[in-house]
Amino acid sequence: MKIITIEEEAWQQLNSRINAIADYLKRLENTSYDDLWLNNHEVCQYLHISEKTLCRMRTKGEIAYSKIYGQYFYTIGAIKDMLNANAIQSSDEYVQELMAKGKTYIEKGRKLKSGKQ
Repeated sequence: MKIITIEEEAWQQLNSRINAIADYLKRLENTSYDDLWLNNHEVCQYLHISEKTLCRMRTKGEIAYSKIYGQYFYTIGAIKDMLNANAIQSSDEYVQELMAKGKTYIEKGRKLKSGKQ
């Protein structure tokens, strides 16, 4: 094992640089997209819904939006809030049944694909 010695001032400078890098990386990790604005088309693609459905959601007050010069904009945070507000709580039995159905669906899909080859 080698021992390296440096002056206290150099150590403090090195330590402060390492801390600055760590703080920068923490800020990058905490970047949230909740404040990012999306237009109608992007929201429809994201949620896999039509623009008419999105219009109905706006009219019913189910999703928060802003209107600027006739165009509608939504934050990702507002979309998450709407999805969470409409989330359905399910029992463990329902989840297990859903997983079994999904597994069956995947297996059938794989059999169909392998049969075509």
